[in-house]
Amino acid sequence: MKTFLFAWNPKKWNWTTLEQSIDQIEQTGRATEKWSVISHKKIQPGDRAFLMRLGEEPKGIMAAGFVATPPFLSKHWSGEDKLVNRVMIDFEVILNPEKEPLLSLDILNQGNLAKVNWTPQSSGIEINPDVTDELEAVWFDFLTTQEIRHNPFKETEKDEQKVYTEGTPNQVLVTKYERNPFARKTCIEHYGLSCSVCEFNFEKEYGELGKDFIHVHHLRQVADIGKEYKIDPIKDLKPVCPNCHAMIHKRKEPYTIDELKEKMKKASR
Repeated sequence: MKTFLFAWNPKKWNWTTLEQSIDQIEQTGRATEKWSVISHKKIQPGDRAFLMRLGEEPKGIMAAGFVATPPFLSKHWSGEDKLVNRVMIDFEVILNPEKEPLLSLDILNQGNLAKVNWTPQSSGIEINPDVTDELEAVWFDFLTTQEIRHNPFKETEKDEQKVYTEGTPNQVLVTKYERNPFARKTCIEHYGLSCSVCEFNFEKEYGELGKDFIHVHHLRQVADIGKEYKIDPIKDLKPVCPNCHAMIHKRKEPYTIDELKEKMKKASR
């Protein structure tokens, strides 16, 4: 997975649907937007995307998500009679600079991140892979510590989907950390890719097909999380297989990993 920096300059283009896009993320978990990309020969679906606000203060990273399509030609935003390369981006976080903080240039111009040109003239430039881990860590820390209206890492009672186990719909909390590269990587680097409950390992069973596949489960309950709560990917997350993940959430108050292990022991006797 490569990481690309996209740019928005409000002096050139007025994002009139910004609030609607933020509301859509709150309701559905994502908002899909079309964005120009200069590195169109490198970019692929699944690549990481960060959006930088430029042109006027405040400047900084205001959105992040994942590339959803291969590049395609589309009419220039200015209405000029020319085509530019674009991709669709599934944004999972969008911040409104008039209502909440951005990840500022002051922070981005520190340490190894200072090696990146955060004020490019073009949109959709690949970020040096040597700094992407640090960028993900800084972004994750920013989102989990700032006052953000629709914080993607603040669990709510809405964050549920129906998962079917033997034909019966069971409520399973959708983890918001599954696709976050920093949270997921930190958790897996510590615990590995085997299920914390049943020890199932997808790569061992399926070879290359199962490589790097595992769910990431959030251990803390909604009621236990206060305003000042800061996520720790090692203390608060555990890798689990989809089956065990479904079983964990088979009751309103999810089973702990130890409780599920005990149930497996009793069932095998």
